[in-house]
Amino acid sequence: MTTEQKTNAGTRIGSMLLDHIAMTFIAMIFFVPGMISEFSTAFEVNHEQTSPDIFGGLSYVGLIGFALYFCKDCINGRSIAKRALKLQVVDNKSGNVASPIKCFVRNIFCILWPIEVIVTLVSPSRRIGDMVAGTRVIPFNPELEQPKVNYTQVGISILLAYGLMVLVMLPFEGLKSKMATNRVTYLKSSINENAANETEQLFADSLGTYMTADVRVYDKIEKNDDLKYVSVILRLNENYLENDDNYEQIKSATVPLLLTKFPEKTFVGQIKYVYQQPGSMQTRTLPLDWREKE
Repeated sequence: MTTEQKTNAGTRIGSMLLDHIAMTFIAMIFFVPGMISEFSTAFEVNHEQTSPDIFGGLSYVGLIGFALYFCKDCINGRSIAKRALKLQVVDNKSGNVASPIKCFVRNIFCILWPIEVIVTLVSPSRRIGDMVAGTRVIPFNPELEQPKVNYTQVGISILLAYGLMVLVMLPFEGLKSKMATNRVTYLKSSINENAANETEQLFADSLGTYMTADVRVYDKIEKNDDLKYVSVILRLNENYLENDDNYEQIKSATVPLLLTKFPEKTFVGQIKYVYQQPGSMQTRTLPLDWREKE
């Protein structure tokens, strides 16, 4: 009579923690290109409107890392932590090494990580993901036949995991699309350098001891030829952005001044307030848009 192999809660929790640390580190590697791209322009201030898309298209490269997280056990049912702690995922009925697809299914429930930890304390061999996928975790048995890695199923699992991550991203893509529709598209050919220079001089004459202005003015925007587009970058000599009271104070001095040049409802645009020191920068952006929202 053979005794059923079981694992204890301490080993399982240790395995989960170690896997979480290792796979999070691996996942973050795939975000490095996006972070490099973002940090390379972190201290650049321009007249472009603020975008909700932090890493741009490189966000989808980062999703590969999270897809691999879901597939961490796909190589013979043994993740990094399970190899270190001598554990293995097997089919609950047959006792054979779990297939890559089953390992992927069980790991989908990692998104319920706190709940999975609680379930593991009660049932060390089978958390929620195991119950759904029909698997369990046992101490590694070197006598158990280890099949050749099914790279086709591993590849399918990674594709399914990546597709799942894309689905999770869809609501954020919808939000990003909605925000993009509120962006103002100006006609580049309508740039008005004289008006921009006059506005810069207006700020220099009135508030030159406190800030330096950089202004862009376009006489036309798409869908409304009667509105101008005005973008103002104000580089502050002192930090008025560290608290809301100071920020309101600087707004109350700058917005009315801009409106003396461009009256309300004659333009749309933004004011970017910037306070920069070596190695650090603070910014706040004030949208100026009087159009009726659809």
